[in-house]
Amino acid sequence: MGRITNAFNALNDAVFAVQVVVQGDSEARKFAKEVKVGDTWWSVEVHAMPWGDTPLAREHRFTKVDKLISGQPMSGHRCAADVWATHGPLFRDPPAGVMTHQQYLDSGSWEFPGASRREQTTARDTVRKLAAAGR
Repeated sequence: MGRITNAFNALNDAVFAVQVVVQGDSEARKFAKEVKVGDTWWSVEVHAMPWGDTPLAREHRFTKVDKLISGQPMSGHRCAADVWATHGPLFRDPPAGVMTHQQYLDSGSWEFPGASRREQTTARDTVRKLAAAGR
C-alpha cells in the first residue's frame, strides 16, 4: 500500500510540475525557491460555518525534499509549489488575529470538550438553529 501511495504522490507532483511550467505560475516557483526544509509557513483558509464564515490559520511544515521529481521541499505529500498554488499566499508567521485550527477547537466554538458525543450533536444542532434564526 505504501508503494502505491508513494507512486501516486510522485505522479501528482510530476503533473503539477508540468502545470507550473506550462501555466507559468511565477509566484509558486518563487516560493519553491525560497522555502527550505524545516520551515513552517502559514495560510489562511475560510471555513463555512452555520453562523458565518470563519477564517482559520493552517500550518504547513516542510519536512523533507522530493528527491524523485521536483527536488523541492515537501509538506506532507505536496511539493512547495503545489502548496503555494493550493493554499497561497503563505506567510512566515501566523496572521495576527486569526486562530489556528487547534486554537479554534480548544476555544469550544465547534467541539465541546468533555461532553458526550450525543451532547455535542445536540449543541451543534442548537447553534445551527440559532444561526438560522438570526440570533
